[in-house]
Order: sequence, then structure tokens, then C-alpha cells
Amino acid sequence: MKVVGRYQIQARIGQGAMANVYRAYDPSINRVLAIKVLKREYCRNPEFTMRFLREARAAGALSHPNIVTIYDVGEIEGFPYIAMELLDGEPLDKVAQRQGQFASTDILTVGCQLADALRYAHGQGVVHRDIKPSNIMLGKDGRSVKILDFGIARLADAEGAAEQLSMTQVGQVLGTPRYMSPEQALGRPLDGRSDLFSVGALLYELIMGKPAFTGASAATLALQITQLDPPPIDVDCPRGLKFIVNKLLAKRSEQRFVSGAALHMALQRERAALEAAQGADRRRLAFPIRAALVVSAVTALALLIGIGAVLDTQYRAMERVAVTSGSSIVSFVAANAALPAAENAMLPADQRDWLPVQAFISTASADPNVSQMIVADHDGVIRAASDPRLVGAHYMEPQGRRVTRDASGIAVTSVRAADGTRSFRFAHNIEYAGQRVGLVDISVRKTELQAAAMLTRLSLIGLGLMILALVAVLSVLAARYVMQPVRALRTGLQDAADGNLDFRMSQRRSDEFGDLFDGFNALMDTVAARAAPAAAAPALNLDATMIAPPSNDIAPAKGVAA
Repeated sequence: MKVVGRYQIQARIGQGAMANVYRAYDPSINRVLAIKVLKREYCRNPEFTMRFLREARAAGALSHPNIVTIYDVGEIEGFPYIAMELLDGEPLDKVAQRQGQFASTDILTVGCQLADALRYAHGQGVVHRDIKPSNIMLGKDGRSVKILDFGIARLADAEGAAEQLSMTQVGQVLGTPRYMSPEQALGRPLDGRSDLFSVGALLYELIMGKPAFTGASAATLALQITQLDPPPIDVDCPRGLKFIVNKLLAKRSEQRFVSGAALHMALQRERAALEAAQGADRRRLAFPIRAALVVSAVTALALLIGIGAVLDTQYRAMERVAVTSGSSIVSFVAANAALPAAENAMLPADQRDWLPVQAFISTASADPNVSQMIVADHDGVIRAASDPRLVGAHYMEPQGRRVTRDASGIAVTSVRAADGTRSFRFAHNIEYAGQRVGLVDISVRKTELQAAAMLTRLSLIGLGLMILALVAVLSVLAARYVMQPVRALRTGLQDAADGNLDFRMSQRRSDEFGDLFDGFNALMDTVAARAAPAAAAPALNLDATMIAPPSNDIAPAKGVAA
């Protein structure tokens, strides 16, 4: 075959039970596409051909990102054909055969896309009726999917379920029995919930790495699908996803999701929860580390507040001591300068003698803690100073933080020199016989005060760090001690979940965990006692029930559909 209508055939790229698939080129719009041509043996039946074209045209009306796009439907020389989108990917069955089990996130991504596509198709009145891995194309990105053969699978109804099952033996089936819904296998009327059952069987296979129903013959498959639940999902899988799959595989259609939209919502919610849980797991640290961090953070905050309060109180106390000491010095200097200042105040300006005061100031300022000493007269002119260059200048009041002014009239100001050093400046009026005759200004360095404060600060910080480290270590040890019984209980619960009802907690504890262990042991005793009669009941002999093929009067087993 070289040409189909206006389409130029380039190569055959696939073959199914009903049709051959070719890669073709449409010169009218310069597009490469896929051509599916019905096989010769099916073309001999006019009714079959007519239904093929009618259903294909119905599927061509679908437009959804997860449904393959159909461009054209027609017939040439008695061969019906469908021109459709050429997909760049691989059928899901081949990927599953190579990969085995899929990751839960990938399963949920595939399931969400299938559910959304079915939501749209069912809303347009189209039921697929042959959802299976080989009809799902997985894109090159490994995440996006497209559903193939929409509409074509509707032919399954016309032929009848019994005929399909017999055709399975020679591979000429229009719907795959392994993924059929119970109502489809029994030849009953179908709706969109039949497709949802097939989606459940597909998701089950992606989770477990094996089909949900594994019968070797059509009769066995029909019995399993209509009467038996698949083996429980026993691999690592989110519980929400297990619930969704089990609900999809319910034998009665009314017990499944009501629509593709409801399934899509459930899968989206589960995917969001799984992504949030995975993000939390990536960020989660071990419990002992988390406990140590929390306790250490609280302790560090308490230490920070406590040490800060202690340092502030201690510094203020030391500052008061320094102010008291400086006040004593300035009072002493003012007392010694009072008489010369009073005498000079009563003499004319040209007869005043400040040399004795200057000599006294030079001697008194030799103290290394005194950075500056000034004596000014009653007019505010500096007459004696530790720095001779200041003599004769006008006295300037200190600018800085006013610390205090005591009852004796001493003003104390905290100042910062140009070189960065900090000092206390003590200003005290010189009084004689109740009259103000001058002023004394002394600057005392804070070097010793700051050194003492720094030593105290470092000592308290070191003590705080030592306490913090001790708290962190004790927190880790305490958390590990608590985790030991928790791990033991978790092991017991896991064994019970795996079916081992003989596990008992043997540790003897007198604390609350001991009570918890006793409760676990009592629970296991009760469960084991109730499970014993069930284990003694005779098992169902499936071999005897798989002889006859299924018929329309096969009823679901009581209690199978949940």
C-alpha cells in the first residue's frame, strides 16, 4: 500500500488485531500523521465497516490534550481508514513490561490524565470500552499520556461478550478481557463507569507490576473479573491510592466513582497530599535531632534573655561605682581649687595668679584613668588644664548622654572622644562662702569599666554555650530513650500488618509504655483468637469453578464488592 486517498504512505509502524497503522504524509497541509486502515477480513462485513466509520467519526469529535486527535475518517477502495495524530512515544504496556512497577507519583500523574480524558469523553457521550496499557501512549517526557482508539472499542458491544472471549484464543478481540469490567464481561449495558473499572485494573498493574486478573483462559478471566477481587496491594503504596484503586475495582458499578470527574478530583487530592508528604520527608530530621533543636532553641532564648538582663544590671551597677569614684575625685579637686579661685575672683584681672592651680592640675591629671582635667573661672574662661593648649579658651559644656546629677550638683555625662574612646565627664561648680567662683571638669576613661564588662560578658556567654551544649546532648539522649519503645511498638504493628499475629511485646516496663505494651499484647491476643476460626474454614476450590465459561446469569459473589 503506497497511497490512501491523498495520504502518501511512508512506512508501517504498527499492527493491531483490527487494523494496520502506517506513517503517512499529507501534502495538502504538509503534515506527517498516522493512518489506521482496517484489515481486509473485517472489510468483508458491510455492517462492521459502517459501524467502524460511524464510531470513528464520533471519536473524531473529541478534542482533549490526553486523547489522540483524529483528522480525517474515510473509505478508499473498500478499506475504511482513520487519519490521526502521529505520536512520539511508546505504548504504556511496553514501558510497563520493561520497567515493572511505577513510582506512586508517576502512577498518580498518569491516572489524573486518564481520569480527565474520560471525564471529557463521557461528557460527550463516548465510552471507550477498551482502556488498557496498549491503548495508552506514554510521551517521551515519561509523564504525559494520550488515549488511543476512542470509538473503535465501542464495537465490542455489537459482537457480544461471549464472542469476544472466544476470539481471544486467536488474538482477534476488540476489547481485552483482562481489563474488562464485570458488566462488560457479562454482556450487560455499559456506561462510563465501565471505563473506570478498566482504569482501576490498569493502575493496579502499574502499582504491582503484574495484572490484577491473571487467568490463563477467557473463562477463568471472566470468573475472576466477575466474582473475585485481585490480590491485595502489598507493595509500598500510599493508602489513599490503594483506596482509589480498590474503589475502581468494585464489582458493582454503583460502588465505583460516579464519574471521571470524581476520580480526577480524588487522584488530584492524593497527588497533592503525596507531594506534600514527600516534601516534608525531605525536610524532616530524625526525632532525636528535632527534639534537641527545639529544646536547644528554647534554652538559647531563655539564656539570651537571662544573660542580657544580667549583663545590663551588672553594667549599670559598675557604672554607678565608676560615677561614685569620679564624683569623689572632682569634689576633691573642686575643694582644693576653691580658695585660689575665690582669691582670684576678688582681684583685678592683671593681678590674678592661677599658677598654683595649674601645678595642682598637672599633678592630679597624672592618673592614667584621667583623660582631661579643666578648671574655669567664674566667667567661664579656662585657667588651668591638663592640656595647656586649652588655657585661655572658653569652656564648652560636654555633649553626650547625661548620666546623672547628684545632690551635690555634680553633672555626669557619658561622652565619646574623636579617637573613639569613651569617658565620663564630671562637671562640678567651685563654691566659696556660698558663692560660685568657678568650675571643675574632669574626664575619666571607661577603659577599666568596659574591660570588666567584657570579661563578664564573655564569661556568661561561655557559661551559656556550655549549658546549651549540655541541654542538646541530654535532649538527644532523652529522645533516643523515648524512641526505643516506640520503635519496638512500630515493629510489632508492622508484623501484625504483615500477618504475624504471634508477635508479643516482651519488655517489662513500669512506665506508661509498659501499659501501652500490655494493651498491644491484649489486642494481638484478641485478633489471633478471632482469626483462628477463619483460618480453619475450608478454602474455595477455584479449579472446579473455572471449568465452564461465564454466562449472563453469573451473579457477583456475596461480599466481594466493597
